[in-house]
Amino acid sequence: MATTRKSGDVRVRAYNVRFGDCILISFGQGASEKHILVDFGNAPAGVRNGGGKNDVFAPVARDLAKRTNKRIDLLVMSHEHLDHMEGFYSERAVFDQCDVGEVWMSIMSSPDYYRRFPQCEPERRARMALLDKVTNGQGVAHFENLPGPVQALIANNVLNLANKERVDYLRRLVPAKRLKYLSRRAGATRSSSLGDDVKIEVLAPEQDASLYYKSRNKRLWLDMAARLGSVGHARRPRAAAAPPKAPRHMAPDEFAQLRDQIAELDVNDLLAIDKAANNTSLVLRITVHGKVLLLPGDAEAESWAVMKKAKLLAPVDFLKLAHHGSINGMPFEGTEQVLSHVLKPARKTVALVSTCRGVYGDTRETEIPQHRLMAQLKEKCAKVYVTQDAAPFGQGFDIVL
Repeated sequence: MATTRKSGDVRVRAYNVRFGDCILISFGQGASEKHILVDFGNAPAGVRNGGGKNDVFAPVARDLAKRTNKRIDLLVMSHEHLDHMEGFYSERAVFDQCDVGEVWMSIMSSPDYYRRFPQCEPERRARMALLDKVTNGQGVAHFENLPGPVQALIANNVLNLANKERVDYLRRLVPAKRLKYLSRRAGATRSSSLGDDVKIEVLAPEQDASLYYKSRNKRLWLDMAARLGSVGHARRPRAAAAPPKAPRHMAPDEFAQLRDQIAELDVNDLLAIDKAANNTSLVLRITVHGKVLLLPGDAEAESWAVMKKAKLLAPVDFLKLAHHGSINGMPFEGTEQVLSHVLKPARKTVALVSTCRGVYGDTRETEIPQHRLMAQLKEKCAKVYVTQDAAPFGQGFDIVL
């Protein structure tokens, strides 16, 4: 059943999918009603407070099908992280019944991307080396014993590299001519099914993703790949000194090896890989009925800095906060700079934070959402919606612009 709205309204329906994004943008009336679905996922298992609890997906998928009459004019996957794409695959029985007009992905999801941009190959090799490390038989059998945040980083950035069903499923939803891999070079683009009065600008990513991790140059990525690849192959794990008592289901020597594996797994490498993936996010600025919406996926500081330098940023009516309100999603060098570029004066912008507290971050500085950023938003926006506060798990709420 289609939602009822005034002819000029733009309705943003945000869903509480725990720690993830799922946003439906609807406009028009009756037979001319259009729908854009941006992302659908939740954090992977291993994190606190609901990671991997994907029971939220089924009620959301049913609601999406009902509200769109099973017609999604444009489906967007911002980037290949589970908290942005797992729901599509989990509820594929529902999406199989939907008529999807177009599917848009980041250019980095293109199957031939690394052939076209070989300068990005070192980062990919680092990810594949990490994949080999965690699946070489030493620790994957006891994956649940890894620290929760490490589990999540591996699941989000590494394990899914070996299993492309999720991305391939979205590719198969439409014929090849209606599947687009986009970058900023593509500039303003239009979905043929949305109408001429809808403008969608691609602000990021750049075609060449290596631009975002120049601070970790080619040599550093190759060194990371070599270091990760050597663990478990060139040398045996060191014996743990005075290890704690092993869990009942593990032999002491197995537990000692697992502890060494965790110690040798450089979390900074994982974080660098996570950052590189976040900066592949599609950043879309959508203009419809005179309303301007900014949806930046999980873009981090490096991506925002490029957008700022290119003078792409401008105040918007609706802002989806990047990266679930984390400190990593704060553009360039400071919150004040960020908000002054994308928020309208006189508290006229509406903001959405799609997040779940207590999932990531152990301190006030690393917590998600970040308290200082939230305070700034509340001071400068007309309204700040937080998915965790605005709807129960598995349900949605409407923001009318």
